[in-house]
Amino acid sequence: MSTKRAINALREAKAAEEERNHNAIVDALTRIRNGKPQHIRLRPGVRVSVTDLAKEAGVSRGALYGNHKALLDRLEKLNDKRSGGVTSRRKQAEEKEIKKAELVQQLTEDKQKLARENYNLNRQVRVLEEKIEGLTTQLGRQSKVVPIGKREQ
Repeated sequence: MSTKRAINALREAKAAEEERNHNAIVDALTRIRNGKPQHIRLRPGVRVSVTDLAKEAGVSRGALYGNHKALLDRLEKLNDKRSGGVTSRRKQAEEKEIKKAELVQQLTEDKQKLARENYNLNRQVRVLEEKIEGLTTQLGRQSKVVPIGKREQ
């Protein structure tokens, strides 16, 4: 019975710590959003990093990445708002995704074009093989086979 109590006590302690961390991070985000952080210095045009948020909230970076990823999204939005719109890093990522999609589209079109070309070439090969077979059959019917280059005069 004491083992179960100990396990329950650990679970409750962990849940309480998670709640304290969550509240501390939310409070830190609010202070940063209001421009009144207590433990970091805000600089115009400079993003608030995860390390800055962790320092302001009094939690570890691991706590942010491990259990509070949704709050990291809020930090990203806050940084976007502070910078007056989409950050250059996010804009670069979006442009990269657009280029990637265009490349995929172009490669798909190229693949379809090559598939059509391959089909046509295979069809031509079949036609030529049939001609060769017909000529071979025709040569086999002739009584006298004359090697090429040694024609009778």
